[in-house]
Amino acid sequence: MKIIPKKGGLNINLIFTTFIIVFGSSFLFGYNIGVLNQPADLIRQFYTDTYQARNGNETVPASTITLAWSLTTALFIPGGMIGAFLGGYLADSLGRKRTILLSHLFTFIGSALSTACVAAGSPELLMIGRVFVGINSGLGNCIAPMFLSEVAPFNYRGAFGTLHQLFVTFGIFLSSVFGLQQLLGTPTLWPYLILLEFIPALVSLVILPFLPETPRFLLLVQKDRDGATEALKFYRKTDDVDTDMEEMDTEHQATSVSSGEVEQHHSFTMKQLVTSVDLRRPLFVACFLQVIQQFSGINAVFFYSKSIFESAKVRADHIPYAIIGTNAVNVFMTVIAVPLMDLAGRRPLLLIPMVVMIVDLILMTICRVLQANDPTIAGLAYVTIACVIIYVIAFAVGLGPIPMMIGAELFRQGPRPKAMAVASAVNWVGTFIIAMSFESIQNAAGDYTFIIFIVLLIGFVVFTYFYVPETKNKTFEEIAHQFSPGDQLEVEELEEFPDIGDIADGEGLEHDDHQLVTLNFDKEKESQANEK
Repeated sequence: MKIIPKKGGLNINLIFTTFIIVFGSSFLFGYNIGVLNQPADLIRQFYTDTYQARNGNETVPASTITLAWSLTTALFIPGGMIGAFLGGYLADSLGRKRTILLSHLFTFIGSALSTACVAAGSPELLMIGRVFVGINSGLGNCIAPMFLSEVAPFNYRGAFGTLHQLFVTFGIFLSSVFGLQQLLGTPTLWPYLILLEFIPALVSLVILPFLPETPRFLLLVQKDRDGATEALKFYRKTDDVDTDMEEMDTEHQATSVSSGEVEQHHSFTMKQLVTSVDLRRPLFVACFLQVIQQFSGINAVFFYSKSIFESAKVRADHIPYAIIGTNAVNVFMTVIAVPLMDLAGRRPLLLIPMVVMIVDLILMTICRVLQANDPTIAGLAYVTIACVIIYVIAFAVGLGPIPMMIGAELFRQGPRPKAMAVASAVNWVGTFIIAMSFESIQNAAGDYTFIIFIVLLIGFVVFTYFYVPETKNKTFEEIAHQFSPGDQLEVEELEEFPDIGDIADGEGLEHDDHQLVTLNFDKEKESQANEK
């Protein structure tokens, strides 16, 4: 028998902690993604001037500058991969909170090195700095969604998971605003764009130590029941946390029964993750959703938004504002996605926007082909911009927030950190492949580039329809049981609560509020565990 906790409410403690997490991790990740976009030409010029000065003012080949710039942007991604893998191990050994605090060390080192590159006349410092901030972003992108999913009430878990992506998009947006020529996008001020990374990391470093660790980590990993109870009281802002504790106890017992090991949460290894029959499907789903996110074409839009607008014949002085407008739409629609996530559910918000993205990319391809054949056709440039914006809207409410959020939902406490690390690493690998290959693909395919993503998206829709489960308003135990080969969980909504006699017989449990009671009839595993 398993009790689903009463629907939790929002309170100042939960909201404040969530803000510190997403500002110090999610926002910083987004800011690092977009911070080099606006000053790209200034950085290229800095590279040109520096290499010319080193070579006795001899002309530096354009290919050398292109290679140096590509390396600068690409080194962020291997750093992210390192951070993602570290996150899976540090989340259990240090805890969620301490791992986030540790990640800020890489921000301080990376931003300091990058900011000093102009004064030192060393492009290499910027490149090395990007590796360090990449490690920070990899850790944050892995741990922040995990932290949010473990502190949020189950009926708000979708909204809280979406907040991670919201602050990622907000970070991208602010980096593009600060990078305008009227602000910090000048030859002398652009290094301070990178120095601004200090602020969210410093705020988190000062405040987060005074906030509790996640209750699930305290109870299920550290076996600190008193600490978990106190943390729950803080995050629920009430002393009535019995049902939350019972739900975590049930998850722990179910996982122990499944593995036959009482200490399974504490000792869960990567080998167990990849060899467990019950975890293969959810791990595949979590990883493939990351593949879908990256190969949907969104990074092609964001990484090369400037070149897309240039090829659409948008005036050069309008392009920075077009990029900012695109990022603003991304932020706004992610805000819309926050309440939608727990109202509409995950599956509809994946499937419907992907269909919209397919139609949109078809229209964008038609516009690019027509414009290439006849550049005089009026309005095609603005239709292309509209297509980009519609694409971003569809992505922002579906593939943007859901893959990382649902990855945290598909697993019980034990395998969750390692699974999140693997899924996050797959995300970074996908980002790296797109970043390194898209320009070559674009040169080879020309105006038909997006046909590749259209074909991929059609396949992704089919996969999502048949293999991705709905996780809306389900506990971690219910979600995990959907992938188990044993009997299903039977879920009943009780209109009337059982009496005391029924409780004594184990048929139900009484609570003050109307709530869900889930009955687990998987007795065979339970009896096997009891024999052990």
